[in-house]
Order: sequence, then structure tokens, then C-alpha cells
Amino acid sequence: MVRTICMLTCFFLQVMTMNKDRAMHLGFAGEPDHVTVLPLGWLWKNSYSEEHRRQRAEKRRPLVHQNGFPEISYKKLLSGNESVLLRWMQDISDYGVSLVRDVPTELGTVAKVGELIAPVQQSIYGNVFDVVSTEKPINAAYSNVGLDFHMDLMYYESPPGLQLLHCVRFNPEVQGGESVLLDVFPVVEHLRVHYPEDFNTLVRVPATFQKIHFDREYPVCMRYQRPHIVLNPDKEVIAVNWSPPFEGPLSVPEDDVEPYYKAYRRLVQAMQDSPLKKERRLEPGDCLVFNNRRMLHSRRAFTLAPGTVRHLQGCYINIDEFKNQVQVLSTLVGDGSEARRVGNHDFF
Repeated sequence: MVRTICMLTCFFLQVMTMNKDRAMHLGFAGEPDHVTVLPLGWLWKNSYSEEHRRQRAEKRRPLVHQNGFPEISYKKLLSGNESVLLRWMQDISDYGVSLVRDVPTELGTVAKVGELIAPVQQSIYGNVFDVVSTEKPINAAYSNVGLDFHMDLMYYESPPGLQLLHCVRFNPEVQGGESVLLDVFPVVEHLRVHYPEDFNTLVRVPATFQKIHFDREYPVCMRYQRPHIVLNPDKEVIAVNWSPPFEGPLSVPEDDVEPYYKAYRRLVQAMQDSPLKKERRLEPGDCLVFNNRRMLHSRRAFTLAPGTVRHLQGCYINIDEFKNQVQVLSTLVGDGSEARRVGNHDFF
């Protein structure tokens, strides 16, 4: 490690001293004036010991919010106080979700909320998209049918990170239409404990995610193959990929097909049985911000009375941009703690 830092490959350690500056000073044979200084804090933070690695992993493990959603007012976010922004983003990092209240219902405001974190992420649905029932929807979300648990745009190499859904209008006469979220990480851990064979199947056998739709203004033909559950070398869950409405035929050995669908059904049942589901009927001015790589979202079917509307506007924020902002603000105005694991396939 030291040779790598110093870009040396052919010199041997000559001197090692501990100085009053609480740092290790290293000298190398052949370069008497070359001394590398390694602060003890840095060495401690990057220790290879199993105990230190376990402690660091624990700090990155996502938390589960037990009661509803963490909430904050839009006015408070606009105060210019970076500590307030950090606390908001840490809630999203820790728990995967936050509800912003009292957001003005003018069209396009959802992008202003997102831009408090990072630039809005462009997708095949544009920068800002409308979730409203239409006569000829190009997506089930643009109808009034119920939507099962899913993540958006899993056919992208890098699917959206944060999703924001801003309630612009939701008439009281509309029946149904509640939003439901589920933290999928505890669900797959439940599967690992109780059905390890099915868990390992979903780690090993890749699913096919696809969006093939030519009859639209911007034709789309996208396919991406990856497993539903992704582990790092320490066997920690670092990503879950789940989007039943946009799954295509498997492209796997025949012997894997039956075990895959057995495990798939088992995971669906675990989702349905989970006590961690959070449901809310959004009100005009509510903006739900959640991690699309961690929180599954669904919607109850709804019925529109004459003259009524359920209208949400949405946008996305890149997951790496979000994680970066959490860690920058934590360093500048917080305690320096890292962001929690965000489900972006990062081994950390």
C-alpha cells in the first residue's frame, strides 16, 4: 500500500518513526530525502482488520424508519441553511425516503425541489414527467390502474437514483390512488435467512429488463440483463433490481428457469407479507422523495369522478450525484460521516 502511495516499486522500507504529530513517517532506501507521512487517523480509517471493516460496514448499512416518512417543509429547505439541507439528505440516505410538505403546486416546481440536491437527470420521459390518467397511456403509470411494487427504468445501465413525485392536484372525490413504498433491502435479507436457496438463485440467475416501444414520439428499444440481488465480496446486499412490468424473457440455461421462477414467487410473497410497507394518500403540495434503487413503489387503483384529477409531476436525480452531495455537506458542515449504502452496485 505504501509503495503504491509513493509510486515506488523497487525500494525497500528503511525508516519508520512515530512523531508528535500523531503520524507515521516512512523513509525508503535509495531516497534519503523522500519521507512519506501517514496520519494515524487515516491509517485507522483504512485499517484492514476484520473488526474495523465490520465497523465501517455497519455505518454504511441503511436504517429502517418505523413510523411513516421523515418530513420537512419546503420553506425550511429554502432557508439557505446547509445544515438543514444535510439533515434532509441524510434522512433520504438513512431511510430511503423523505416527504417535503407545502411545496407550491405550480407546474415544474418538482424540478426546483430536485435541484436543491443536484441537476435533474434526463430520461426517455424527459426532465419532468406528468403522472396523470390519459385516454391512450404509453405507460401503465399514465392510467388509473393499480401498480405493483417496482423500480423505475431498470433497463438502463444506471437507472435513476432519487425519484421525486410532487402532488399538483388530487381532488378529494377521487377514490383510491394511494402511494405505497417498501424498503426492499430488509425484504431480501428476510429471504436470505428463511429461504437461502431461493436467495442464492436470485443472486446467481440474471433477469432480463426491457423497454421496447416504437409507437411513441421517442421510440425506445432497450434491454439489460442483471440479477435481482447483487452482493459484494463480503456477501452484503449492495443492490436489488426489481421491475416486473418491464421484464422480458429469461436468457439463461434451461436448468435455471424453474429454480428462478420458484425463487421469484417466494420474493413476491415476502414483499406482500412485509410489515414495512408505508402508505400515504398524497395531498396537493406534498413531494415524496425516495431512493428508486432501494424503495419499491406502487399505487392503488383509483376512480375519477367527473371533473376530478389525480395529477403528480415527477423527476429523477442521479444516485451518484446525490451520494456525492451527502458526503460533501457532511464533510463541510456535518460530522464527516459517509452516506449510507444507496443500492448503486458500489461494493462499499
